[in-house]
Amino acid sequence: MANIRDIAKRADVSVTTVSRVINEHPYVSTEKRERVRRAMEELGYLRNQQALTLSTGRTQRFVVVLPYMDHPYYGLFVNGLAKAALAKDYRLVMWQTEYRLDQERQALDLLKHREVDGAIVLSHTMTFEEMETYRAYGPVAVATVGAPETISSVHVDHYTAFCTGLRLLAQSGYEDVGIVLSRPDSPSSIARQRAYFDEVASARERWVWSGYLTSEDGIRLASVFLSQQERPRALFFSSDYVALGFLGELRRRGVRTPEDVAILGFDGHPIGQAFGLATMHAPNEDIGRTLFDVTFNEMNGCAPTTKSLVVTYLPGTTL
Repeated sequence: MANIRDIAKRADVSVTTVSRVINEHPYVSTEKRERVRRAMEELGYLRNQQALTLSTGRTQRFVVVLPYMDHPYYGLFVNGLAKAALAKDYRLVMWQTEYRLDQERQALDLLKHREVDGAIVLSHTMTFEEMETYRAYGPVAVATVGAPETISSVHVDHYTAFCTGLRLLAQSGYEDVGIVLSRPDSPSSIARQRAYFDEVASARERWVWSGYLTSEDGIRLASVFLSQQERPRALFFSSDYVALGFLGELRRRGVRTPEDVAILGFDGHPIGQAFGLATMHAPNEDIGRTLFDVTFNEMNGCAPTTKSLVVTYLPGTTL
């Protein structure tokens, strides 16, 4: 396999010049840079990532910690992350945890062992106190609320966003409203439930359904919902994915929306538009892109950043 001395000889330049071209350093003329790249191509040179890491102290990789890789909710985050990473010639190491604390620790251990330059956590079980201990090894950024100032956070304000959606339902004439949440004890679910009891005069504990994460869960919820004698006239879901499963099952059973029950989702996933789902659009792709940027900037000396992005309403036929 060719090495940098072989390239230097073929391109008729110094080894230092070859090293600068490989590591994309400035101060190399365009003519010499082209000669080096042509020599690399002719000799079939492959960059040694391990050697590059030793010479620069950078792996050019971030680990992305997420509970499920097949859940559409996380796909938009990842798309934003991937676009930002591509622009900076970085790679993403995806680590699925299924909300297992041992898996979250293993993912962040990559930072401790210098196998990645930073960690981006989309959802987690780990406490922020424990997460802070990894800051000694590199930047950590999260897509969740409540992070300390030492951990970058890019997120939406779930309390405010849910208040906005609940007020929209009230303005549309719906007083009896229920909500559907994912993990009952997550910070976002706690904030959403608080918004529900603050905003809805007829709010009831039995109209709060928790533990619904997938479209299959939405189908299951439809059976539970229709079996109740006293039901809310509208449901506000914390996930479009769950809402679509629920909507599909209602349509199979001949239940009309919004005439029999109105549905409002949350996320703004593009697939929802195909089914006419009214939803609150969270800018998850923008969050992913910004998470990458703040992590990259922190790695290069900037302070941790906290940003809250705005949720907007996307109308549909279910409301």
